[in-house]
Amino acid sequence: MQSKEELTDNLAAKYAQLTADEAPKVYPASKRTLALVVAWLIPGAGHLVLGKYGRAAMFFLTITAAFMIGLALHGRLFWPLQPTVENSSSPDFVSFLWFFAQIGTGLCYLFCYALGINTIPTPNAPTYEYANALTCLAGLLNYLVIHDVFDIAAGRKK
Repeated sequence: MQSKEELTDNLAAKYAQLTADEAPKVYPASKRTLALVVAWLIPGAGHLVLGKYGRAAMFFLTITAAFMIGLALHGRLFWPLQPTVENSSSPDFVSFLWFFAQIGTGLCYLFCYALGINTIPTPNAPTYEYANALTCLAGLLNYLVIHDVFDIAAGRKK
């Protein structure tokens, strides 16, 4: 029977051998650029371009579901310039931050905004704040996924 230390050393050696055989692949610049652009447009699509099908499906389902659930719970789609009565061209910086987070979902945001879905705020809805948090979370999560695509395409990660 092996001791705990021997078993740990054997597992570590086997893992090191498995990971050493598969070095990260550096993708050509054109494929990296395509992967980054489509990763923003469609959540998970950058991983699809790089051949990471499981990750692509997981990220697509997670991010789009969070965004759609947020919209279903009466979340608002923000735009960076919200005119006020006093000054029709003054920027609302808080809305800009919400917009930056939501636009991270790419076509999900653009498509819904173009159709006018949830562009009128409903702050009296009991789920309004949670819904806004979900839509923003979806966009911020996609920014992290885009960074993951960049790391994989640059050969820094598998």
